[in-house]
Parts: sequence; structure tokens; C-alpha cells
Amino acid sequence: MDDDLRERRQVTILFADIVDYTGLALRFDPEDLRDLLQSYYILAKTEIEASGGIVAEYLADGIVAHFGVPVAYQDAADRAVQAARRIIGKAGEIQGADYRLSVRVGVATGLVVAEFDGTNSKITGASGVLAARLQASAEPGSIHISDLTRRLLRRETEVRFVGNMSLKGFSEPEPVWCLDLDDAKRMGGDGFPFFGRDTELSKLALAWEMVRQSGRASPLYILSGRPGIGKSRILREHCLRYPAEQKSIVLQTAERQSNTALYPVVEWLKLDDRVSLGTDDADYLRALCQPETAVGLHLRETPGAIRQGTFDALSASFRRIAQAGPIQIIIEDLQWLDHSTLQLVARLLTDLEDCPVQWLASGRPEFTDNIGELQSTVLAIGELNAAECHEAVVNCCGEGIASALAEEIVGKSEGVPLFLEHLLRELNEGRISGRETVPETLVGALVAWIDSTGPARRVAQCASVVGRNFDEEMLAQVSGFSRQSLTSDIERLCKAEIFQRDSGSALSFRHDLIRDAAYSTLLRKRREGLHKRVAWVHTQSNPHVGDKVMAEIAYHHEAAGEHSLAAQYRHRIGRYTTALGAFAEGESQLRHALDLLALAAQNRIDVEHQQANMLVDLAANLMQTRGFTGQEVFETYVKSLSHLERINQVDGDSLSIFWGIFTYQVLIGHTRDAAMTVSRMEAVLRRLPQRERLAEHTLSVLGTRNGIQFYSGQFHAQLATLDKIKTHYEVELHAPLAAKYGMDLLATAHAFSPHSAAITGQFSLARELVVEADAHQAVLDIPLMLPFIDIWGGVALSYLGDFDLALARMERGIALADRQGAAFWSATGRMWQAIAEFEATGGASCQSKIEQALALQKLMGVGIGIPYWSAKLAAAYAMNGDDRRALECIAEALTGSPGTSEGVWRAERQRLAGFVHERAGRVDKALHFYHLAAQTAGKQSAVLWEMRARSAISHLAPQDDLNGIRQAMLADTIAQNNVPANQVTVSTMI
Repeated sequence: MDDDLRERRQVTILFADIVDYTGLALRFDPEDLRDLLQSYYILAKTEIEASGGIVAEYLADGIVAHFGVPVAYQDAADRAVQAARRIIGKAGEIQGADYRLSVRVGVATGLVVAEFDGTNSKITGASGVLAARLQASAEPGSIHISDLTRRLLRRETEVRFVGNMSLKGFSEPEPVWCLDLDDAKRMGGDGFPFFGRDTELSKLALAWEMVRQSGRASPLYILSGRPGIGKSRILREHCLRYPAEQKSIVLQTAERQSNTALYPVVEWLKLDDRVSLGTDDADYLRALCQPETAVGLHLRETPGAIRQGTFDALSASFRRIAQAGPIQIIIEDLQWLDHSTLQLVARLLTDLEDCPVQWLASGRPEFTDNIGELQSTVLAIGELNAAECHEAVVNCCGEGIASALAEEIVGKSEGVPLFLEHLLRELNEGRISGRETVPETLVGALVAWIDSTGPARRVAQCASVVGRNFDEEMLAQVSGFSRQSLTSDIERLCKAEIFQRDSGSALSFRHDLIRDAAYSTLLRKRREGLHKRVAWVHTQSNPHVGDKVMAEIAYHHEAAGEHSLAAQYRHRIGRYTTALGAFAEGESQLRHALDLLALAAQNRIDVEHQQANMLVDLAANLMQTRGFTGQEVFETYVKSLSHLERINQVDGDSLSIFWGIFTYQVLIGHTRDAAMTVSRMEAVLRRLPQRERLAEHTLSVLGTRNGIQFYSGQFHAQLATLDKIKTHYEVELHAPLAAKYGMDLLATAHAFSPHSAAITGQFSLARELVVEADAHQAVLDIPLMLPFIDIWGGVALSYLGDFDLALARMERGIALADRQGAAFWSATGRMWQAIAEFEATGGASCQSKIEQALALQKLMGVGIGIPYWSAKLAAAYAMNGDDRRALECIAEALTGSPGTSEGVWRAERQRLAGFVHERAGRVDKALHFYHLAAQTAGKQSAVLWEMRARSAISHLAPQDDLNGIRQAMLADTIAQNNVPANQVTVSTMI
């Protein structure tokens, strides 16, 4: 133990004071008073030091003593109370002719900053004040103790509750206890060979036997209990008694990695040679451990597809291992399990039902209380009973141990195995004997345990900052101690069973609670300095190998109070994890990063730009889980923009934010708002100095302009904008931007263009553009875009009457979207599929398909296609003779979505209104809407829409010569595009 001590620790403070000292001082001669005080001082000092305390101060008639400095005691509270009792008892022996000395004492325990220079002890903390106030409240010849001190005392020590007293300076009343001054009974402790737990072991053994006999998996047996209760020890003992035919699979979680996707699985993969990387799934498994493989996957597949493939590969690997023979799969510390691993475990419990697997796990009650849908059997692990504890005491100490001491140890352990083990070790090493008491709290015992290693405790403190697991090289770099000294201290800590050597230079704390106890003793500045050092050491390795190392660096920067740096790493983890398809973990990391930046901002650090960037990535993540039309997605983009506006940095980088806002506005149908967003983007682009203007910036503006032109019915302008986009786009430079914008900037324009070409009667061009879009996708090779391109290309072909090809493309796009988990595109594909089938067949059966698809679109908040799809549903109702519902739907279609000026299908909505009236025999109204549709289409140069409307007019009014002339002109235009007439005729019907 170093003579120079400055650290945080739990200390018990004794404050003793002479009753009526003022009266004695007034009556006594100063020399006699001095002799009286000397006798009192000698008595108090003798009893305090005999109990292991240090006299810290003499305050005239007051004496302050500390118990737990410079060495922690398991029983500091008991020692302080023992000293107080003896001081009060012997004070009466100091007497004269007309007086007998009377003393009162206050004892309090709490966390303080302790300092010791080899001779003098000093503490800083509220506990010292509390001890003084308790002393002042005590009756002459009595001892008042704090609530924590009372809880730390041996269980059978007699105390009486005085009440909740208002003490000077304390805002709330404090519970005060008075100690019985008679000698109290003593209690007991704990042991370390395995003992008891027969009930739990028999249940696990029975489950294992059923697995072996049936060849089928058990449910997940979760041993649930508080730290130190022996959950892991029970699992180890079970596996020793009932070994499997092959080595167990152990998935070990870690508190710091609770948001690291598949962390325990990755750690297991690195060590288990039974997992073959030569299978078809090899890329997915390698990507978990090898960044270069992960990068390759990201370029080929969407996050959703990667996630699905990874889960499939892991399931196959577990199955291959399980089929080799009965096996035990163990998950340690479920409370720290990351979301992805939890989902994987839930899936494996189903996938491996027909395999001989015994599923075992340990976890704290806070996990098992919120277990959710995980199919499991929970075994609550409580304290050992008295008989089991006595068995442990006898096994460790022999039959010759005094019954009173055995009782004391058993009672004081309260059946906690880790505590019992520690106490019996102390007993065997001669530090507990006779009437000496032992502590009730585990923390106090563990600090005393660490203190027993002397100077080696400083190594334990440094290691506690690194984490539960560490290696000698890391510890050497962090501590700065000489190799010789460090090696010696490590061996001492291993011998004391504070550390354990796992393999080679790899070490760990024997229990998390030991690590926590060592960590708790460090002063904040020392702790922060060590965390900075650990972060630096990690950074000197390779912080770019994945989210595990980055999570460590982020944790240490955060613990060091470097919130901005920690946020940077959390941000990187969030991006990386989202790219892997682990959206829940990615969202958690990004939100954590934003919380850290908020803390950094409190320290007047400028983080606005960082916050804006993080919010953009969070919005991209939320798009996957909340959908493109999720309100939170929009709000997150808006919040990001507001940060840039506050610092007046709405520049080129902000255009991706506007893109996200625009996408949301368009899809919910607010095209007027979307058009204003495009105008803002154009203004930002104009303000950019030429040297700062990138092709990306121009492309993003052109891309949104392209979208708003299409949805407002400016078809020729949209095609012209496509040509501009092509001149600026370079695949090597701009294809990677798909991750930033959520879609490829050229592919998006490609998807709209065949529609514009078809609607304007350029049918050959429409087919060419579909082929061109497919060719670009082949070069681009971004799976995220495939459903989009397939579905939208199919819609364009359906305009031309190529229904077989159109429906095949839509079916392919829907299937791909389902595999990727792209719910938005899957739902959109089903909507257009129902419309195309209706146009192709006119069948009554399509009505229910349109109804279901439309209801889902409304539920998702999509607005842009709702009026057109409602008009199609109205036509279906009309064909089935349901005029009332047809009129309701057509009214909704003509009104349009609130805030929308959607023009791409306006003429078609008007034509379909005419169709509804025609089917009901309202010829005049039908002609009105057909003419209106023809006029709208003519203004837009929408040849296809106008041709459909005029064909309907000629059917009802063949004598309309002007309509006939115009229809002939349109037919010539269509004929010039080499489209057989029968492929247009069907489409014009509905």
C-alpha cells in the first residue's frame, strides 16, 4: 500500500464529543482541564487505533477518527462502532470529586475523497458533516449512527430507530439509529468450492437428458439473478458434470459492446475453427471479421440484404455444428446482449429446433423482467440457504472451526456465493479470527481485498479503466510502470485471484464487481487521464477495423469527458452499423452521438456542423425503419437544416438534406412544398462560389428539378433535364453518393423518363429509356435501386400496352424488395401491379387487389399517387356496377391530396371520372370530363392521355368532327412510333 494516498473510497467517520465541555471549562482550572483532556485524548486514541482507525483531528473536546484510510476494512463500520462503545464505556473512569466524564458519539459512512500522506488522514465529503450532526443529536453516553452505517453492521447488532431527524444543513430529514451499548452477537460468511444448487442442477440435467434422447433442442434456460449470485458458476458446473460430445459454443457479451452488432457472435467466430469459410455463405461470415470483405458486400448488396444473408449464413453454421452431435450453447450476461444478436438467438431457437442443442444463458433480473418474445424458461437464482453455506464453511475450513465463527460467517454472507468465497479466503489466510467482525457490503469487502495486495492495487486500478478484459501490453502502455514491476504486480494480483490469466498475455478481472470496486477508488481527474490514455493506445492500433474498436475508443473518450471526440466515433459506428443492415444498433449509436454533442455544446464547444451531419445519417437510417414518408424522417432532416442555418452554413453539403426533405414532400403528395424546396436548392447552388461548386451539387439540384417536373406534368422539360444530368454524371465519382442520398442521382431520373416519353407519345424512346435504365443499373450494381428500376420500368411499359413484360418486371421488383426488407418499394410495386392487371384485363377481381394496395399506401402516408389510384379504383367499382362507391372514389380522386398540384396523371383522373359517369349512363357529364381531360392533356403535350380521352369522346359523340380530326392527328403521331394499335386500344378503355 502506497503511503501517499489520494482516491475515492468508502470511509466510516467517528465523531466523539465531551458532554457539557463548556461547563467543565468554566469550573476547572486550566491546568486541570488540560489534564482531563489529555486523559480523554489518550483513551480515545488508544481505542480508535486498537480498532484500526486513525485519529484525524483533535477539536478541543471533539475527536474525529477515520476507518478505512489508508487501508480499507471489510468491517470498517463495526470497527468504528466498537471504538465508540469502548470510548463511552471507559470515559466514565475519568472522574474527580464532583464530576464523571460523559461522551456522546456520532458515526457515519459514505463515499469521500480520502488523502493520506503516511501520517495524517484527511477526507472531503458530506459523511464527516453527518457524523458531527449525529453526535450533536445524541443523548449523553449514547451513539447515533447513520442509516448506511447501520446497514453495514453485522446483522445481529442491536440498534433502535430514533426517527427521521432534521439535522442542521441537511435539506431532508435523515434516518437516525441509536446503538445498543451491550455487546452484540456476531455473524458469518462464505466459501469457494462448488456447493449447493442441487435443484437448479437437477433441472438442467433433466433438460440435457431430454436433448440427448430426443435429438431436439431444449428451450433457452436462463439463470437469472443479481451479480455475484453464482449464475456462471452453475453453468460451468453443469457442463463439467454433463459434458457434451463436442465443445460448447459460448457467446460472451460485454457491457461496452451492447450496441455493437453481433459482438458475441463475432468474438466466437474468431476462435471456433468449426466454422468453415469455404461455403457459399463465406462472404457474409468473413465480412463480420474482415473489413475489406464488408466493403465489398456494401457495394453489391443493400444493408437489408446483407443482414438477411448474414443471419442465413450464421444459422447454417450453427446447424452444421449442432448436427455433429449434442452440444451446449451458452450465452453469458444477456443484459448486455446487442439487438442484432438477440434477434439472431430468437431465430436460432426456431431454426435449430430439430437439432440436439441445450440452450443455456445467464442474465440479470432487469433482462428477464423484459424478455419480450424470446421463448425461454427462467430459473431464478437466489441466495444460498444456511445449510449450503455451512457446508461450504466446513469444506473450506474443516470440522474444527468454532461454531460461533461459522455462524457469523454464514450470517454475514447472506447467501451470496462471491461474498462467501471472499470471506472464507480471508479466514483461511488468518485475517478473520475469534470475535473479529466481517462486513455486509460486497463493495467494502472487495476494496479491502484489493488493498491486501499492497502496491499492486495501483495496477488493478489502471486495469479497471481498460475494462474487465485486457492484456499486458495494453496495461504497460496505459500504466507507464516498468515491465519488471508490472509483471510482479500482475502475478500478485493473479495469486490473490483478483486477476485471472485467460491465455498468454490475456488477462481479466475475476468478476465485474471486483473491477467496479477498483474503478470506484480512482479520483475523477486520475480516472479521466487514464481513459484518455487508453483511447490513445487504441487509436495507435487501427481504429478503422470495425465498430468494436471504435466503440472502445468512443467509450474511453466519453469517460474522459471528451464528448465531441466520443461523438465522432459513435457517429462512425452508426454509419458502419447501418451499412451492415443493423438499423437498431445504428440508430442507437447515432442518437448516443447526438447526446454526446449536446453535452459538448454545454461546454461551449461549437458542434452545430457535427450535429447537422449526424442528423442526416440518422434520417437515412430512419428511412429504412420508419419508411420514406415517416414523420420523424422529415423532422430529422429539418432539424439538421436548422443547425446549418444557425451557423449560416447552408452550402453545398446541405443539398443532401434538401434532397431528403424533397423526397418526403413529394412522396406524401405535397408537390407545392417540394417545388419550393427545389427553388431553395437552386438558390443555394447559385450562391456557391464556382470553386466550391461540385458536380454532385449540380446533380442533386437537377435531380430534384427532374422529379418536380415529372410530377407536375412537365414531361418534355423532364426529358431535357435528364439529358443535362447525363452530362454531369460520372459513374466512378457519383455512384458512391447513393449511400448519402438513399438513391442514385442518375437512376432516379432514368426511372421517370420512360414515363414522360410514353405519355408524350414517344413510345420508341420510352422503350429505349427502359433499356438504358437497366444498362445503367448493371454498371451501377446497387441492389437498393433494382426494385425501383424494375417497378417503374414496368409502369412505363404498361402505358404502352406491353402488359406481359410490365407485369413480369413488377413481379421481379416486388420479390427483390421483399428479400431486401424494402417495405416501401414492395408496397408500391403491389399497387402498380394491381393497376396494370386491371388495365390489362378489366377484370372485376382486380377491385379487391386495388382496394388492399391503396389502403396500405394510405397507411404508409404516401400521397403522391393516391388521387390517380383512387380514380382507378373508381373505374373498377363502375365496371362492377357499384356507382355509389365509384362516385365517392372519383370525388376523392378529383379533389387530390392536400397540398398537391400533381399533374402527371391529372388528365387521366379527369378521363376516369368521365368513364364512371359513362358506365352509369350520365352521358353529358361523361363528355364534360372527357373534353376536360383532352384539354388538360393537350396543354401538357401528353399525347397518350389525350388519345385516350378523345377515343372515349368519339365513342359517345362520333359526330364531333373536330374531335375526330384531332384524334386522327394523335393516331398519326402514335403510328410514327411503331406501336401496334391493339396495344393502345386496351389501355384507353379504363
